This record gives sequence, structure tokens and C-alpha cells, in this order.
Amino acid sequence: MKHERKSKIKKRTCDVKGCSEKKKQSIPAGKAAKKAGLDIEAEGSNAYLCKKHWKIYKKETKDDREMRQLGWN
Repeated sequence: MKHERKSKIKKRTCDVKGCSEKKKQSIPAGKAAKKAGLDIEAEGSNAYLCKKHWKIYKKETKDDREMRQLGWN
């Protein structure tokens, strides 16, 4: 007799207000709000972003990441 496994994976959606797409990436909630100007409805310390909002976050934080890599932070 086979037992059914209960999935521990929660179906998460994007935490940006008004978006209900599937999550792609998680980031610290404070960074998303401050650096990229996204309107986050996160419960806790992490915010989940969909593909569209992840691209926005990456574009907005590109200069910060480059400066950190160069050691100019």
C-alpha cells in the first residue's frame, strides 16, 4: 500500500501589491522597498518577487551591485 506524501511546498505568489503571479526569487523585504521602490506586502523578513518584478529589482540595483563588486561600497 502506497502512502500519499503531503507536499510541504507552499504555493507562493509575488508580494508586490496587485500582482498574483508565481514567485521566482526571494529577497530581503527591506531591500525591495528601499532600493527598487516596489510596493511590498511581505509577511516577515523575505519578499517574493515574480519574474517581471525581479527584472525591475535587478535593473534598479545594478549600480549598487557593481560598486559592491569593485569594493567601492
